[in-house]
Amino acid sequence: MRLKFLDVGAGNGLFLKFFKEKGYKVAGFELEKKNVHNMKRDPELTHENITQADITKLTGKQEYDVVMASDVIEHIKNDILAIRNLWSFVKPGGMMLITVPAHSYLYGKRDEKWGHFRRYDAEVLLERINEVINTTPSPDKSGDTPPYKGGEYKKNKALLLAKEEYPVPKCERMVQGEVVFVTFWNIVGFYTYFLFEKILHKPISENIRYSNTFLSRSIRFVLDRILRLEEMIGGLPLGLTLVVGVRRK
Repeated sequence: MRLKFLDVGAGNGLFLKFFKEKGYKVAGFELEKKNVHNMKRDPELTHENITQADITKLTGKQEYDVVMASDVIEHIKNDILAIRNLWSFVKPGGMMLITVPAHSYLYGKRDEKWGHFRRYDAEVLLERINEVINTTPSPDKSGDTPPYKGGEYKKNKALLLAKEEYPVPKCERMVQGEVVFVTFWNIVGFYTYFLFEKILHKPISENIRYSNTFLSRSIRFVLDRILRLEEMIGGLPLGLTLVVGVRRK
């Protein structure tokens, strides 16, 4: 039987194609109608199950071996609800993979422009995940989580959770899974982001990413080799992106 992969926030279908090549039966949820249309027109994805959907309004039946949400939950005010719904699609023995923008102190204008409610410190994301995988919420209550920025949530956690607009769901304790790895990715991006957002206070130019000049191609080549080296090493203690893997028991 083929393993099943679900990509929540499938975007342009890159991860769907990757896992399909690995032999998985793939499916995707995507909020943007245009992206769904483009993926369905892609010859590699024409016959795959790709749906326009909002993860905050969906629950699964524990049917997927791998469920991924790459750069998704930072766009959602109630990220605990999003994580809980992601988790509902993971079958016993399966894996939930979440990637998010790392380090709350890097939060800046670029994040605001991209619609990020927050960037994540590892301890905060793990706290949110553990709240989901080790508890069973009551069916009648779930609240928005605070859009902390620059460590605000960490400093004022008790105050924020005490406010009426951020009610804490009533839960019973039940261990459902375990975090199997926590790592970072894109160390060069971390220093670039820090330089432009926190020191120069200037927007990061997108020309390097899309320009076809010799300089831009050379920079992309070097960055690609560095990222491949990171992949070979197996993760670093610092990077622009935080990656967490969680296995359901």
